[in-house]
Amino acid sequence: MSSPRLRTQFERLFEHFQGEDAAIQLDELTDILCCTRRNTRIVLSKLTEEGWIEWIPAAGRGKQSQLIFKRNKYDVSDNLAKRYLEEGKIEHALAVLDNDPARLTQVFQGYLGVSHLEGQQVMRLPYYRQLATLNPLKPTRRSEQHIIRQIFSGLTQLDERGEVEADLAHHWEMIQPNHWRFYLRSGVRFHNGDRLVMDDVVKSIQRLSTLTLFEHIDYASSPTSNIVDIHLHTDDYYLPLLLTETQAKILQSQIEQNDEFDLVPNGTGPYKVVRNDETRLVLEGFEHFFGYRPLIERVEVWVIDQAHSSMVYPSLTHPNMPQEGQFTDVELDPGCTYLLLNRREGIAKDNLWAEYLSHKLNPFSLLRHIPDQKVIELGLLHAHGLKPGWHHSGMLNPCPTPPINMDDKIEITVAYHAKHPLFPYVVQSMKALLKEDGIQLKALKYDLTVDDPDNVDIWLKPMGLANNRKDALIGWLLGYSDISTMSTNDNFTEWKNLVSHWRQTANTEFPAKELAKQLVETKQLIPMFHCWLGVSHEQCGSLQNATCNALGWFDFSQVWVKPE
Repeated sequence: MSSPRLRTQFERLFEHFQGEDAAIQLDELTDILCCTRRNTRIVLSKLTEEGWIEWIPAAGRGKQSQLIFKRNKYDVSDNLAKRYLEEGKIEHALAVLDNDPARLTQVFQGYLGVSHLEGQQVMRLPYYRQLATLNPLKPTRRSEQHIIRQIFSGLTQLDERGEVEADLAHHWEMIQPNHWRFYLRSGVRFHNGDRLVMDDVVKSIQRLSTLTLFEHIDYASSPTSNIVDIHLHTDDYYLPLLLTETQAKILQSQIEQNDEFDLVPNGTGPYKVVRNDETRLVLEGFEHFFGYRPLIERVEVWVIDQAHSSMVYPSLTHPNMPQEGQFTDVELDPGCTYLLLNRREGIAKDNLWAEYLSHKLNPFSLLRHIPDQKVIELGLLHAHGLKPGWHHSGMLNPCPTPPINMDDKIEITVAYHAKHPLFPYVVQSMKALLKEDGIQLKALKYDLTVDDPDNVDIWLKPMGLANNRKDALIGWLLGYSDISTMSTNDNFTEWKNLVSHWRQTANTEFPAKELAKQLVETKQLIPMFHCWLGVSHEQCGSLQNATCNALGWFDFSQVWVKPE
């Protein structure tokens, strides 16, 4: 790879000759480059290899050789910056562009989007952190959920309208409310080339029964080829819907699930992972996919860290802000960010403390301590309930009093995702509010979880609902909200029974509002903010069908490029 020093030597030649081709002797170049004759020849050779110049040496001493410039110095800087970006060295890229953020933004924007590479349609998208956990069985955040759905298949899936449709199973039927039969496609292959066999499906379903969300599953069996029966402890009229959840993706039973699997998993979905590190996630269309092969053959998600993300994502107060018409689709997150109180072992197990925290740490007070630019940049709105338009928070006490003597020293612990663009600001806001009452806040950052969850008083969390359906609350409540370990046994049993009763009743709308109301009124959680999700024309260019989903992304396998 060319070095900044080589670029400097090129610029010295370019400026000396003002970019004009020249006839010159080698000895003259040694003076310009301040090198020996030997080193000058090495420099000229390297510049030629890079394609920046053409050097035609003349035969015979005293004869003039030809120096021809193939690039100007700005081309060289941009190309070198792109090479550094390929390696994830953003600081180096900025340095070769003379530390000019505007030029770096221009290089970024020119490199991202849709392009053609070696006959393939390639889509490059920026993201602020590495997508490191792509294992469906592990706790995953919103963006990981989206990528998992591009890599893995389940028995069923949801279409863009939120309706259950076929995936690995092309048909299913309810034998009894506690016995479902699924008919599977034949000839399905995993990304490593192995065929999907019934043992993979049966073991994947059996594994689910250990999770709270699926604990009513008794066992799975395969009475004959391409048929899987699922038997339940209790009736469930909506099992095909439940099997669209992220955890219900089908995994190969013979593959060891380790850290390498988290980064480069093996699924049967439309895309396979060919690279996943701290600089880039690369997906390629799977040529043996059982459905329609994606029209975008390669998707690259580039990791642009927080320190430089504003160069790629200008804030809404920036001169380069997205103008009207630059978004194809904008809608509110179907859930919210929230504070989860530890009502089992934390300070909020005392009802007086739970009452105080729910009033003191309300979204209106929290938002006042977050910088206006960040509020606008992230598109934050106060949440009165778990979903937009729901109002369950009730009347606020403007001056809540902590149930302690002012002389007592109280420390409250909050835990939050280490890499989240909003959460550090919320924690600072919480510190400022609690300090008003003489309470200290201890913050713990984590990637998946903390070492001792029982010692955490408050969890700062996003809901990360995968769709706009009201019954999406079930997967969140029983799957990845951590409410099961933070609530009292009586309360959680009541919420589980509410879900179980709905499952056992046919053709009934899930009582999502009643569940949300109970969660808020029992002071189990404090809704904070809704945010806007959108798909930008600048990122998507001429992509068709790039409709923003509930996870803030769009289905890579459904988009295509319309020629200009």
